[in-house]
Amino acid sequence: MGEIVSERKKFTSVKVLKSNSTTSILIDSSMFTMTNYKSICTEFEEICSEINQDEETNVVVLHIKNTNKSYSLKSINFDNIDSIEGYRIASKIDKIQCPVIVKMNGYIFDNLLELALSGDIRICTNDSMFGLKQINNGFLPWDGATQRLPRIIGKSKSIEMMLSGEVITSEQAFKLGLINYIVTQSEIETSTAKLITKLESLAPIALRYVKEAVKEGLDMNIRQGFLFESDLSILLHSTHDRKIGLDSFKTKEPPNFIGE
Repeated sequence: MGEIVSERKKFTSVKVLKSNSTTSILIDSSMFTMTNYKSICTEFEEICSEINQDEETNVVVLHIKNTNKSYSLKSINFDNIDSIEGYRIASKIDKIQCPVIVKMNGYIFDNLLELALSGDIRICTNDSMFGLKQINNGFLPWDGATQRLPRIIGKSKSIEMMLSGEVITSEQAFKLGLINYIVTQSEIETSTAKLITKLESLAPIALRYVKEAVKEGLDMNIRQGFLFESDLSILLHSTHDRKIGLDSFKTKEPPNFIGE
């Protein structure tokens, strides 16, 4: 990792690095305070927009690390729906078109977990903890957790976690389907790198279409979802990557997809 994605400036709240076709976003949880949350959200909007415009980014890694066991972001005073939207960072991440790997270690609480829910594949260290504890301070999650968490682990456990402020272990999170992979501290980098390598080797357009089909399909009835899946499949058949894939199958050589 080395090259900064934005050539205009460095971001103040996060580090954004580029390596091959992967963009990494490194979050410093200590920066997430009520006073600067709006500016962080503005930066994320710029970051996510740049990623979608960058034809060379096929994978995104969101690294969330927090060592503060008492971490809790107090409620922000919202005047109206528009003001809430201005503070929703997870909604910005959710709009990233390519696959998003969320790499986590530490205490992934409240808004940090809400950010993680907006990703596609989640990997964490075995000592990580997870919770939506906003209810303990008299308010509710406001960056999409009430909608995203039930879609990932189901309604019953989601409501229990948010009503009680329960904190769960990485093993519990894995069993619920909240986490895809659990690894040790010493394995987190190599395990994430393997995931990145696998995704980077695949056809970028197909990856985006798979993600779009699943995400958009969840808001459709099943018949509409089938039709949407068919539309994307037809579009994919017109790409150059499909020809590369067919040639690879015939020659038994690994494909070298170009994202066209």
